Amino acid sequence: MNSKDLIYFTKLVKTKSFTETANYFGISQPSISAAIKRLNAEFKTNLFFQRSPRGKLSITPAGQILYNRSNEILKLLNVTRNEVKRANDIKIRIGISPVVGKTFLPTVLKILEKKHLEKNLETSEAGSRKLLDELEDGKIDAGLINLLSPINNSKFASQVLRVNSIKLIVSRENSLAKYNTIDFNKLSSENFITMNNQFIHRTIFDIYCREAHFRPKIIYLTDNISILLELVRQNMGIALVTDKAAEGIDNIKVIDLINTSSLKTYTSLVFRSDFRLTQKQKEVVNTIKQI
Repeated sequence: MNSKDLIYFTKLVKTKSFTETANYFGISQPSISAAIKRLNAEFKTNLFFQRSPRGKLSITPAGQILYNRSNEILKLLNVTRNEVKRANDIKIRIGISPVVGKTFLPTVLKILEKKHLEKNLETSEAGSRKLLDELEDGKIDAGLINLLSPINNSKFASQVLRVNSIKLIVSRENSLAKYNTIDFNKLSSENFITMNNQFIHRTIFDIYCREAHFRPKIIYLTDNISILLELVRQNMGIALVTDKAAEGIDNIKVIDLINTSSLKTYTSLVFRSDFRLTQKQKEVVNTIKQI
């Protein structure tokens, strides 16, 4: 089966028009028709039917089954291409969420350098949601990701490296800095700084606000944890972060939350369940696990 035929088929299901599908791919209409004929022959059935030559194009029950599977087939094919292409690669591509990168990556790089493995690691940074999508699509080999719970599904294999608690951080110049504990419900009038929707910090922040029944005053959204920390340090607003994120930062007070959900995040090393590591990749991964 030609993968392009399947791509044309899935688009035709959506458009229900040979002309529109052909125009989308910049090819002739007969080329789309030929692709569907090849698929009909491959599966020994008709995938579409029309009551008349110019009638509405409808998908058959067999066509619907193929369509339901097609995205999965094409995604697996794309992942397989990437894996075959990189089968002998000495590097491992690891996507890292920002907080994990800030708190964990420097130590990783230092130890990899001592073992002469630093050239075997390639990193990229993104929010937890995007990293899981990139991992599933084969764009990265592994993820160092903060998650709300340990992964428990067949797509991924993971190992929890650290469990993190959630803290409120404020500038030491802020009036809240006199407290060691604080009720989140009392913060409805405060100015907040938070990460954007791709990041687990924002998910946690939204959960706390829903439970406290108030709409927060968000004065700044960012995709950079260092910017968030600096704005808090400069007393521009307050923020929720994992406990490790604000360690050792001058002029920031870390405050425990009370009378609210005891949410945690799980720093996890995540792989696709079917991913196979090369020897050099295993050395890098084992070093990270030991750290």
